[in-house]
Amino acid sequence: MNANAKLAAFVTQRNCEPFKWGKNDCCLLISDWVLFATGNDVAADFRGAYRSKTGAFKQLFKRGLNDVQSVFKDRLNPEVPIAYARRGDIALVEFNNEYVGGIVTVNAVVCVGDNGLVTLPMSAVKAVYPLEPRDV
Repeated sequence: MNANAKLAAFVTQRNCEPFKWGKNDCCLLISDWVLFATGNDVAADFRGAYRSKTGAFKQLFKRGLNDVQSVFKDRLNPEVPIAYARRGDIALVEFNNEYVGGIVTVNAVVCVGDNGLVTLPMSAVKAVYPLEPRDV
C-alpha cells in the first residue's frame, strides 16, 4: 500500500472515533498514524498510562516534557518549513485556542474533535514534522 493509500485508510478508520484521553487524543492520533505508516511506535511508553488530561500531563512531566510541541520535538523527525508540508506529515495546529496534533492531508489538516476527525485549513498549522526524515 502506498503512502497516500495508507493515509486514506487511516483517516477513514478514525474519521468517526470521538476524542478520548488515553485512547484517541491528539498525541495518540499522531502516534497511531506514525505506527500505522512506518511501524515505529513513538508512544510505546505512553500507551495505556493515562485516562484523563491530568494523567496525560503527569506522563509528560515524568519525561521532562510539558506540552504537545515538546512531545513532537522529542519524538518526531526534525521540523520542516510549513511550505514543505506533504500529505501524511505531522502538524502542530491551533484548534479551540490550544495547540494540538494533526495530520496533513490535501491542502488541509485533520485532528481529533469531540465527535471524530475535524478538518482545518493549512493556515491553522504552526509547525510541521515530516513523517519520514528529509532535507528540504
